[in-house]
Amino acid sequence: MKNLAAAALILCSLQAVACPLSDAISTRYGISFSGFKTPIPAATAPDMTDSGSFIRVAVRDNSKVADGFRHTIVMNTKTKTAWVLRTGGFASVYDWFGPVDARHVLIQNCRSDHMSANIRG
Repeated sequence: MKNLAAAALILCSLQAVACPLSDAISTRYGISFSGFKTPIPAATAPDMTDSGSFIRVAVRDNSKVADGFRHTIVMNTKTKTAWVLRTGGFASVYDWFGPVDARHVLIQNCRSDHMSANIRG
């Protein structure tokens, strides 16, 4: 019984810290290890010269597919637009898509990943 209560508490706490940005964009475009259900136009990397305006969040992937795509959402918090970076896959791609409208998407509880050199044009 104690194990069940502990598992329920962990599950509730994980859901409480879910990132609305990642969840909303993933749901809207059907982002998964295999790509998008709703197409997003191919793009170049966003101009991040004002790096303080950007947040970067990983899209959760529970598929356990080793050679599937990984997706990261990069959002300009000033313009409320977002881009999706697709990496990995069988052929090891590095592709940008977007921008997409993120005006009505909340960013509370979104833990921004460090904007590292992994983001390139």
